[in-house]
Amino acid sequence: MRSPQATGTAPDQADRPLLAGGLLVATGLIDVLSAYGMLRSGPFVVLSGGGLYPVDVTGWAWLHLAIGTALALAGLSAATGRRDAATVAIGCAVLALAVELLMLPYAPIRVVLVVAVEAAAIRLLLRHRRATRGTG
Repeated sequence: MRSPQATGTAPDQADRPLLAGGLLVATGLIDVLSAYGMLRSGPFVVLSGGGLYPVDVTGWAWLHLAIGTALALAGLSAATGRRDAATVAIGCAVLALAVELLMLPYAPIRVVLVVAVEAAAIRLLLRHRRATRGTG
């Protein structure tokens, strides 16, 4: 068993992409399940000063389904620990984060929780890329 001082790396460096990949897979599955729920339900109803307005979110549901699937696959590839897989996973996570923030008025609690988990995964992947800069 090697000590962290002998290898020159932190002991949890190998765990970072695995945890980040797991977080991205979880948020991807949440996106896929929420997209399924949006496709199966009726339109959202928005209360405004002028009355109630139905808002059809079918297009957003299909977008969430596609991005959730891509995010889950990117999370699985990021768990391998390769630097280029982490780069792709970061790109997918940033795209998913932007789409999640656009859905904030319709599902605020879910969006805040998913954005927090995605931001944590992005931070872990960035730290992993920085730690493997010379070896990648």
